[in-house]
Amino acid sequence: MSIDRRKVLGLLAAGAGTALAGCGGGGGYQAPPTRFVWLLNLNPEFSSVDAAFGATTVTSGLPLGELSLRFEVEYGIYRVTLRDPLGGLPEIFNNVVIDSNSPSVLVFYRAGTLSRLAPAPLGIVNYFDSTVPLDVDLFDGLGNVQPVIDLFFEDVVAQTSKSPDCDLDLYAAASPTRVYNSGLGPRTDSIIVFPRFPAGRPDSGQVAVVGLNFG
Repeated sequence: MSIDRRKVLGLLAAGAGTALAGCGGGGGYQAPPTRFVWLLNLNPEFSSVDAAFGATTVTSGLPLGELSLRFEVEYGIYRVTLRDPLGGLPEIFNNVVIDSNSPSVLVFYRAGTLSRLAPAPLGIVNYFDSTVPLDVDLFDGLGNVQPVIDLFFEDVVAQTSKSPDCDLDLYAAASPTRVYNSGLGPRTDSIIVFPRFPAGRPDSGQVAVVGLNFG
């Protein structure tokens, strides 16, 4: 078994390993620490994507805008390869760290002409458009509002309210025109603001928000 196959366990292998560990027959063996990870494909140049940690494929044919099933990864530093299954050139990202402090969601997206892989931390993260910062109002359902001015591309801010609900409004920076309203709904750990297609103009494309609550 390769070292990559050992490190990236997957759901079935993880379940079996947990069952074996619970039987008490391991002679003191302690399984290495692991973390559940999801991949979110927001790269418009990849209508679907295959992803591998090291030599181990963790998801195949992940459509644009979709979140993968979770996969379990042993703590370590990885080379992550994302490939267009239709034969396009792969995107390779070195030194991707998985540990107790790493976010659970990795976002594959385009910034200008480059593809990137970035963590989605807790809070509000802007992958909306590399040329347009956002002004954000986050209402908490209790009559309070958290305003955020000039949330630049790739920037993130924490959610300060502890209310279980929220209502998100987005504006292009310094513009009175609201481009998105989520409506009042359950609060999630991460609010990821989608890119628009095409990007680059305040009145082009569409905007959507993915709420993630995978801890």
